[in-house]
Amino acid sequence: MRLLSLLILLLPAMLPAHATTDVKAKPSAAAAKKPAAAAKKSWPAQPLPVLPAAVTATAEGQAGYVHYWLITAPDGEQEIQVGIELPDQRIAWSFPGLGVHVADFVADGEVDVRGRPFKVQHLYGLRPYANEAAMRTLRSNLMRRVTPLVRQRVPYCELNGMTAELCMSCMGFVSQILFPGRTPEYANFPRNFPRIAGEDYHTTEDLLLYLAGLHVLPNEAARKRRMAAIGGPPALQEELVRLAQQLDTAPATVAARVKTPAKRPVRAAPKTAIRRAG
Repeated sequence: MRLLSLLILLLPAMLPAHATTDVKAKPSAAAAKKPAAAAKKSWPAQPLPVLPAAVTATAEGQAGYVHYWLITAPDGEQEIQVGIELPDQRIAWSFPGLGVHVADFVADGEVDVRGRPFKVQHLYGLRPYANEAAMRTLRSNLMRRVTPLVRQRVPYCELNGMTAELCMSCMGFVSQILFPGRTPEYANFPRNFPRIAGEDYHTTEDLLLYLAGLHVLPNEAARKRRMAAIGGPPALQEELVRLAQQLDTAPATVAARVKTPAKRPVRAAPKTAIRRAG
């Protein structure tokens, strides 16, 4: 209770009731210039024998779980939104037009963005690490990572390109919570984090592949067995099947913006980056 009271005091007194996403991958050239001794550390990889827990709502004991939503803007454009579940079962995320904030969990409803209603439909949630030690570390540091970004009211990255101030997409925010970097501009992604459509950006699709562990499996048969073992709601299985098909035709180490088929006008939360001019 003392910890919960402290966390509540750390959060801003007035936060929007609901909220919502964008992030660029660290240039590979810069990483190549670093000496071997200074190479970034590798975050805990998901042991293949252990399956990630798939959930359909928030619940006690799920702090740190990554949740996926389908959001529909007032103009009809759809994209995927991701957020992090907090110990009190609220959600921390960066929402279009609202930026980084803490909101009540929305299963199926609307988020008001200054008079513009966004439809929000929860799809599924996944435990980010199979390793229990990694989960304990995440939970113990969760509010320490979330609170400063909430207090700064970091804005949402509305457009591609550079801005004069720090901004975060939903993917950029979640990346910083799961894989915090030395600066908020770039998350410290694991070396085996998938990139299925280019080198410029990490996407929510890359994150889903990582959480499910499909990117490290050798062939289609192995991926099908893992997907069947993971189970979860139909929306999760449908997305994993679609992404697994992309893995069969594109290198899993090439990461970036993944375009969805024409019949699915839903954007993967575009980039994994946080942007700042200069």
